[in-house]
Amino acid sequence: MRRLVSTALVCALITLTVTAPAQAAPAQAAPAQAAPAQAAEPGGSGWVRVPSPPYDYPAGLTCDFALHGEPVVDEVYYKTLTTKPDGTPRTEAAFGPLVFLVTNLSTGVTTRGDASASGLITHHDDGALTYRVSGPLMVGFREGRGTLPRGFYVIDGVAWTLHISADNHRSLSGGWRIRKDLCAALS
Repeated sequence: MRRLVSTALVCALITLTVTAPAQAAPAQAAPAQAAPAQAAEPGGSGWVRVPSPPYDYPAGLTCDFALHGEPVVDEVYYKTLTTKPDGTPRTEAAFGPLVFLVTNLSTGVTTRGDASASGLITHHDDGALTYRVSGPLMVGFREGRGTLPRGFYVIDGVAWTLHISADNHRSLSGGWRIRKDLCAALS
């Protein structure tokens, strides 16, 4: 059970900066788009599918307005590769489609955010996390707390790294690019 909770927390940390209560706005229908292919059931043992939670960001944290994200495609699998002496994961692998419907709670405008990257997650002893990633991932940046200005982005690339320090400073390296500025798309 501790492993499942840890894995769910890791998934949430990718897309969440904080979770804060917010009033849900009426959902608008998203533009019709083809759904990504479902992840194939992984072969071998140890792969676990952990559903991603919805999230809420207060106004001013990443965008000027409050956001709500709801997973609409969620087929991500995790596997613990190595553990720390206490049994918690040190390294994990992850893959599978993950798409959120993201809503501007002020206006009801929606857009889709792709977080379907695959890669390796390293849990450092000090609480920091390092993601070695291929593909798109949604990442929120607070003011002065990362290598990008405050905002909420879909970052993409073939081989890139996201490091989240123990005090939540986010650094990008490698072959990344901004595929979508979610704040701009929702303005």
